[in-house]
Amino acid sequence: MASTIRMKRSAVATKVPTTAQLDLGELAINTRDGKLFLKRADGSEEIVEVGAHWGAFTAQATGANLTFRYNGTDVMTLDGSGNLTVLGNVTAFGSL
Repeated sequence: MASTIRMKRSAVATKVPTTAQLDLGELAINTRDGKLFLKRADGSEEIVEVGAHWGAFTAQATGANLTFRYNGTDVMTLDGSGNLTVLGNVTAFGSL
C-alpha cells in the first residue's frame, strides 16, 4: 500500500517558516515560490533555504528590455539598442 508524505507547506509568495514551526529534520515547502526549507542543526536555530547557496539566475523580457535577476534582485538589463547596464560591483575578465 502506498503512503502519502506531506510536508508543511504554504502557497503565499515569499513566506518562510519560523524556527517555532519546524522541528529538526522536518521540511517545509513554499509551493508558490518553489522553495524548500529546513531548520539548521548547528546551534544557530535558523531556517535555511535548501539549495539557496547556489543561487537562482533568471531572465525576463520586459518590453524591449531583457532583465537578468540573481535570487530575485535585478543585476543586468539589456535594452533594445544593445546597451548593457550592470548593477553593483563588476569584475571583468578577458582581453581585446
